Amino acid sequence: MDLRKVAVVTPGSFVIPSGRSSSVERVVEQTIPLAQGAMDVRIYGVLGKGLPSKDTINGVPCYRLPSGANYYPSLLRRLQKWRPDIIEVHNRPLLAQRLKMHLPDVKTVLNLHSNTFISPPYMSEQRFGNIARWMDRIVVNSRFLLEDITIRHPELSDKITINHLGVSLEHFTPPFSPAAKAWREARLAHYGWSGRRIILFAGRLIPDKGVHHLLEALPQIIDKHPDVLLLIIGSAGYGSDRETAYVRELKRAAKPYQHWVNFRPFVPYPAIADWYSLADIVVVPSAPREAFGLVNVEAMAAGVPVIASSAGGIPEIVENGVTGYLVQSDDFPAGLAQRINNLLQDENLRRQIGMAGRETVRQRFRWDHTAERWVHLMQTI
Repeated sequence: MDLRKVAVVTPGSFVIPSGRSSSVERVVEQTIPLAQGAMDVRIYGVLGKGLPSKDTINGVPCYRLPSGANYYPSLLRRLQKWRPDIIEVHNRPLLAQRLKMHLPDVKTVLNLHSNTFISPPYMSEQRFGNIARWMDRIVVNSRFLLEDITIRHPELSDKITINHLGVSLEHFTPPFSPAAKAWREARLAHYGWSGRRIILFAGRLIPDKGVHHLLEALPQIIDKHPDVLLLIIGSAGYGSDRETAYVRELKRAAKPYQHWVNFRPFVPYPAIADWYSLADIVVVPSAPREAFGLVNVEAMAAGVPVIASSAGGIPEIVENGVTGYLVQSDDFPAGLAQRINNLLQDENLRRQIGMAGRETVRQRFRWDHTAERWVHLMQTI
């Protein structure tokens, strides 16, 4: 029996694979190769410097097309020639609609990673509702995102599927073995951080990620734990380390605490896993619209306790009091500081929560779990 032909279309904003791409490209790169054997899959994205136009990503054919205004016509020609059974478009509803209009007999799936491109100022609620009716299926990465859509468009509830994201557990080394502890101590000594307790933030430096809340909590943390070091890893954008007004404001706010704050530029995946291994706590103070937050599962995979906002899809990942702690955003910064201080003073509790987090990832948040659900959807649509 012939395998179903599935075209996976990336947004066309970043090259795949690339350490400087967004989480959308990483999800495709990590998930789709695991579907080989069950599907005949091809990945479509944009050309990048030094990369061929035709390639493979872990065995899956990948076609890189001109970017900008030429992306869509090049993509359409490729798809018209191949004639897939299903087209899955990631995070670009307008692109999905155009393809459905030109290829009406092909089942079209819109995979949404956030509500950014289905909400003002990018798109009105009415326009998204009209586009969604064209779709044969919509995939979201959290119940939060499903509910965010269906509260405004209840008629879409039957065509939305939740598929939680994951992590490659083997990329992350938990700190529980003597060898891992020795490696961690050697790395801390290399950076001159021996004896410091590390609070890690890893992500984009934009207001929605809430780094400013962490800096506001810092004086209360230093008061209780003067050996603490806040390590902030990230940049404003995926593709460059250009400083925005917000990043400059963060650095101004951190200036009185230079001994306790260290900024590092964006670190690509999977190299970021080594930085998780240095952390005592990972903090994710995101705004309410955070749909999932891969950083939560990455920290848990590394065996590091998470303190996060009780916002968006994060409570679907972090179980309060078990794999981390959730703090209401209206309790920032005091509640954030209190939870951090309590965990910093209790090594046994950090270990207990870290072990529970890694086990939760093993059972529920691996990329092969995401791929299994994706294959089932593509086989039954």
